[in-house]
Amino acid sequence: MTIRPFLALVSSCAVELLYQMATVATRLPGMSRGPLARQIRGRTDGPDSARAIQAISGGAGDILFFCSSAGEFEQARPVMDLAQSRLGLHPMVLFLSRSGLDYVRARGEKVRAALAPPDTVWRWRQFDARHRIKAAVVIRHEWWPAFLNVFSSRVPVLLIDAVRPAGSPESRLKNLGRGYLARNFSRVCTVDSATSDFFTTRFGVDPALVRATGDTKYDRVADRAASTRISEDLLAEVKGFSNGRNILVCGSIYDADLELITAAWGKDPGLNRNWAVIAAPHHVDPGTTNRLNQQVRQAGCDFLLVPRMGVLAELYSLADAAWIGGACHNKVHNVLEPASHGIELACGMKFKNSAEAVELHRTGLLRAVEKPDDLIEWLRTNAREGSPGPGHDSPAQFVMSRTGAAKEICAVIAQSLRETERSDA
Repeated sequence: MTIRPFLALVSSCAVELLYQMATVATRLPGMSRGPLARQIRGRTDGPDSARAIQAISGGAGDILFFCSSAGEFEQARPVMDLAQSRLGLHPMVLFLSRSGLDYVRARGEKVRAALAPPDTVWRWRQFDARHRIKAAVVIRHEWWPAFLNVFSSRVPVLLIDAVRPAGSPESRLKNLGRGYLARNFSRVCTVDSATSDFFTTRFGVDPALVRATGDTKYDRVADRAASTRISEDLLAEVKGFSNGRNILVCGSIYDADLELITAAWGKDPGLNRNWAVIAAPHHVDPGTTNRLNQQVRQAGCDFLLVPRMGVLAELYSLADAAWIGGACHNKVHNVLEPASHGIELACGMKFKNSAEAVELHRTGLLRAVEKPDDLIEWLRTNAREGSPGPGHDSPAQFVMSRTGAAKEICAVIAQSLRETERSDA
């Protein structure tokens, strides 16, 4: 046995042991409804497991996409569509996190999807044997030894939207392990040339296998902005509440976001004449929804809370301005989705986790707000009398100028398939 399958086997045994221990732990009193049980339950059997994905005959075969969660699925979606329309491959998706699978189902996405099995060579081989997988695509994060060992031995395995892993420049030990895994990919498609250089110099990947193709999240948000269809019920709810005022959509908000926004309304109740606030919580569970509703009532604000998953894109399409949540306490969430609609953008001060947010802020297209007075000033500047209309289109131009990655990645997949066919002939 060579070193590569040996390491995959050792890793598989460790993962299997941890999985079995976690399974036992979820059966203990008080653990059966916790977050660990939510992630473990149904991973190896039942309708959420990879076993439940149906095989499809016909076409050129299957293409497997391995995603962490909902964000990675959105990045994969443009490539899925092109792989199916241009290459005749049937997409299927495996998620590391259950939230990704919940997201796909809530949106009614027509794609075969399930939870990824524990990373063992035997489970991946069983999955592979049930399907006609011609290529596998990892979106950014999921570098698993057994997965790479099983699939890279016979089909092209691509890493797309690759970025520098956090902490890599400072840790030689991490670079050693990550570099070993990175060299298992057939092709690496990075977000920019600097990342390509990083993969070749730090991780030792053959430069011929690395290509800067850009980031597919720009393709996805542009596609979604162009194809957004608003349900009649949601449109009536928002229009009835806004009553001709400008619409501020507060997306993916937490308590800290709402605290700052309600404080601004408390200092300047006149904001209510020009702005209707539509708030969409990041977490839509009943406990969070009740707590945020109580927070709004105690502040005496007339805000409309929309605690429903999968409607944020529709809300942004109706908005004149957007507050992107998360940056008041931790890190900002998706700034590109509201930007794709060409509306005014604002968030809290903790936005540097997002390269897009940093660039939007640098170019003056995103306002970083530290205190209620800053928010009041921004809202007064952007308030328009009469019927609200779309804001300037510079944020939308920011998005559109960066699209095109999906087409380049599809071309790399096609090239990899041709090379595999020639080597098998």
